[in-house]
Amino acid sequence: MQNALGNIGDTAAMPQHQGRVPRIFQEYRNHFGLLWRVMLPVIVVSLVFNSTFFLVAKLANPEALWRLSTSGNITAFGQLSATPIGVHSSVGFHGATFGIGFLWLAMCPLSLIIIYQHREKNVTFGEVWRLTRRKALSILAAWPLMLLVMGAPVLILIFIAGVLEAFLIQGTLMGPALLPTLIAGAIAVYFLVKWSLYNQCIIIENLSIVAALRRSSELVRGRWGQLFSMYLLLTLGTMVFTTAVFGLTLLFFSVVASEFAPLREVLQSGKFFGLFVGGQVQITLPDAPVWGIGVMVTLNILINAILAPIWAIVTTHLYMERAGTPEQAVSV
Repeated sequence: MQNALGNIGDTAAMPQHQGRVPRIFQEYRNHFGLLWRVMLPVIVVSLVFNSTFFLVAKLANPEALWRLSTSGNITAFGQLSATPIGVHSSVGFHGATFGIGFLWLAMCPLSLIIIYQHREKNVTFGEVWRLTRRKALSILAAWPLMLLVMGAPVLILIFIAGVLEAFLIQGTLMGPALLPTLIAGAIAVYFLVKWSLYNQCIIIENLSIVAALRRSSELVRGRWGQLFSMYLLLTLGTMVFTTAVFGLTLLFFSVVASEFAPLREVLQSGKFFGLFVGGQVQITLPDAPVWGIGVMVTLNILINAILAPIWAIVTTHLYMERAGTPEQAVSV
């Protein structure tokens, strides 16, 4: 096991004649069982944490307003909130449809599985997590460090946008406030793509956090635009899949539960198809049923678990294509 990753060059030279998308799904299908077994601890932790959080919120304030949306968002508001009750439609991309929550913590073990399979080495659930556990501190600390580096300029620009909106434009001219917001978003996207291979650098090359971020930057250099376009397509696919699942779920709720009946007319109209191009339908209830919240929480986690291996396969393939000669890789 110690030398299983000693030669990344062989994996980097894998055949490219097969289309990338078919290759991703073929690999997902071939290793489906092992991928899900490795994710199981993170799925359980995510389910326990989220269920406990929303259950406590529900019990602590039984009169709170609850908003459920086709983007997967679940939000609670205080009784005195000015949030209107009922169905509301909006247009715009919503962050909840893009991420995979706690399942980002499974990226390193998933990447190990993919690497071992390409090396034609057998690996067990226990071995993967044993190797991952050695780098647990780096894995957990990576995101706070990245947010710290990205956060300073982004927060400054968002603050400037808020000041401009409050004191200069009075809601009549969006340009001055919109520009800093767009710049902040561009900075965040730049660093996210630049550091997108850090998981593989930590777990495969046994690097520290800072070294992994530097290594990821080296691997991405010269291919930033290509990686960005791939991540953008995958993100949009994630959004469409997530929106479809939650849209159909809320439509089902509207049929079987009277509390959700107002959603039926909206989701059975043309607005349902608008969900796939950035639309969102949400319902705010004075007393959302616990079972409805529970189903939405569980679906969120299952969707994240479905998507996590796809992200892991894509980023690990990109890593293997860019990792270079065997001497550049360090055995875990």
